[in-house]
Parts: sequence; structure tokens; C-alpha cells
Amino acid sequence: MILFELFADKDKYLNTIKEEWFMARDTFPDFFADISPDTKQHNKLYLNSATDDFQKQIQSFPRLPIGRKKWKQKTLRLLSDVLYNETIIGLHHTMKPPVIDDFVEEIFEFMRQVRSFAPELTFTDIGQAVRNYIVYAMFKKIHDETSGFNLAAFGYSMLYPFTDNYIDNTKCTPKEKQAYNRIIRDKLQGLPVHPENEYQAKTCKLLQTIEAEYPKEKKTGANQLLLMMLEAQEYSLRQQSKELPLSMEQRMDISVYKGGISVLIDRFFVNKEIQEKDLIFYLGFGFFLQLADDLQDIKEDSEQGHSTLFTMDLNNVHKEKVVNKLLHFLHQIMDDYEADNDSFKNFILSASYLLVFSSVAGSREFFSTEYLDRIENYLPIPSPALENYLHSQIETMDPKLQKKYLKILDVLVK
Repeated sequence: MILFELFADKDKYLNTIKEEWFMARDTFPDFFADISPDTKQHNKLYLNSATDDFQKQIQSFPRLPIGRKKWKQKTLRLLSDVLYNETIIGLHHTMKPPVIDDFVEEIFEFMRQVRSFAPELTFTDIGQAVRNYIVYAMFKKIHDETSGFNLAAFGYSMLYPFTDNYIDNTKCTPKEKQAYNRIIRDKLQGLPVHPENEYQAKTCKLLQTIEAEYPKEKKTGANQLLLMMLEAQEYSLRQQSKELPLSMEQRMDISVYKGGISVLIDRFFVNKEIQEKDLIFYLGFGFFLQLADDLQDIKEDSEQGHSTLFTMDLNNVHKEKVVNKLLHFLHQIMDDYEADNDSFKNFILSASYLLVFSSVAGSREFFSTEYLDRIENYLPIPSPALENYLHSQIETMDPKLQKKYLKILDVLVK
């Protein structure tokens, strides 16, 4: 019944998140421990070594099927070695090898389903979908839920490269976007739909995949959440308008609603009853992830005139205060939430801090030297090494490399 309280009075819960945000301090937090230069250097050497090993392995990918079985076995051993021993994130501190193996197999099954359902997706789009599914998989761990691959979570994770990319596509007219959203709404409301193209048809199939996993009552809850997500996405289109500048309050409303509902849907797929504390935590964590995404996209959003909390003021001080509030906000909602698996919750907290720090380093032109120097104390590797790594990730966007990576992916997950 708790979830249905959200449908009846969602403003109450969304306002609770906003109140938490306003109470968060904008001074630099004092709850981080410095990472020593020796540790940074050790992590850097490990990262360089692991990256070199993977690059050599990718370059040795056999052009012909002969030899690919042995190549796959070696690649999987490299992957396991990293997951069992890496020194930067430390997943192995909270998950034992058999659990890590199950986690990898679940992600591989996700990618098999992706390649079967939408072979036309780029490697980058697949990466986006996988990241979405990993968020759901992490929530399962928070609740000590051990079920395997989830088709409903697959359908939801795949909606992002479909719906978000379409809505964000500047080549699509507002009328086309409205028609696309209308067919999604009709499908969720149980009305007859008549897709006009393969893209619309596949979007409807993803929605059907979600519905098919639940009995009537649970399906109703899923559809209501997805309708709220659709409403939030339509509302967020206002951020792209250069003619209608948004106030700070309006930008916050969009981020809280879109980010919060997005993550709450992931929580819905976890096979544990949703309590009121879950509503507050997951809406809040979703808001955090939305702002973390906006932090990564400061440059692009600024150039395109998109209205987020980070583009409201070009002054470095403003952005630094928003980052400070973001860190305080995250710390508080995590501290307030009693999870079934507190150890994994703390792992997610540490990974979230790293996400913020690395995003600041990746958008360094928007922050003062003093602030970057402060962030440097908490980066697990020196910032120049981090910048090189982030730059190497951008290079993978090359279309020729993307095709090669898709071939490699098919061999690995087969």
C-alpha cells in the first residue's frame, strides 16, 4: 500500500526530498579521508597495468573464428582478476568471488538479450542500457535479494536508449516527440496502439515485456510509475527551451521528479515490499543521480542552453556550492537509510562520492583551481591519470571501434 500512497500524494514525498536538499550545507564537507600519494600511485600503476592488459587482449582479437574460444577464456580470466583484485573501487570487499561471478553472468545475460532484441544499437547505447541495469542490480544487493536476470528490469533499462535518445534528438520535431510520447501513454493506459514504424513498435514491445512479468495489481503499479516517468520526461523538455528560462525552483522540480521516479522504478523491480523509508531514500538517490548526470554534462548543457542547476550561474562559486550540497545531501540520505545490507550500501556511497569527484575533475574548466586542488585529495588516482583515462573512454566513440567492440561483445557473451 505504501507505493500507492505515492500515487495519491506524490508532492508530499517529492517536497520531502526538496526540503532535504535545502537543508544540506553548501560548505565543503569534512567527512572525507585524504588518500595518500603512495596509495594514489599504487592505484595508478594498477589501472595502467590492467588497461594495458585489456588493450593488448582486444588488439589480439582473432579475425577468424579459429582461436576465439581460447581468446574468450583468457579475456574472462582477465575480467575476473580485475573484479577480484582491483584497488580503486573495491567491489570484492563486499562481494565474494562466487557472488561476483553470478553478477557478471547476470550482466552477460542482459547483453545477450540486448543483442537479440536490438542488434542495431550502438556499443555506446548498449553501455547506457547496461549501466541502467547495473543500478537495479545494485539495489538488489542492498536488499540481499538474490534472484537472477529480470526481464522487467531489462525492458525498463532498454527504454532509456530508446526514449531518452529520441527525446534528446534535436533532429526530431516537437510534434514527432509528442506523437512518440502519446503512443507510450496509450500503451501504458491499455488503449489500442498502432506503431507507425519499427522504432515505435520496439518501444511498445519493451513496455509489454515489463507488463508481462507482473499480475494485474503489480502491473498496475508498474504502469502508473512509468506514466509518472513519462510525465517527468515531458516536463523535462522545458529544460531544452532557450525561450523559457527556468527558475531555480523549476529546475529542482524537474530534477527531483525525473531522477526520483526513474530510480524508484528500479526499486519496484526488486522483489521486496516497498516501505515509506524506501520511497524517501530512492526518490532522494534518484535526485542525486540526476544531478550527478547534470554535473557530467555541464559543458554540453551550457553550449546548448539547457537549464539545470549547474548551468543557472556561470560563476565557479555557484557550481562549487551545488557540488558541496550534493555531497552533503548524499551523505545524509544514505546515513538516514537503514538497509538490509549496510555493507553494500556503504560501497554504493563510496562509489557515489567517486562519481562526483571524477565528474568535477572531468569538467575542470568550470571549477576554480582551489576547488580542484581540494578534490584532488580524495581522488583514488592523480587527476592527470584520471583525465587520460576519461579521454581514452571518449575515443571509444569512434564508429569503427564501435563495430569492432560489438563483434567482441558477441563473442564474450555467447
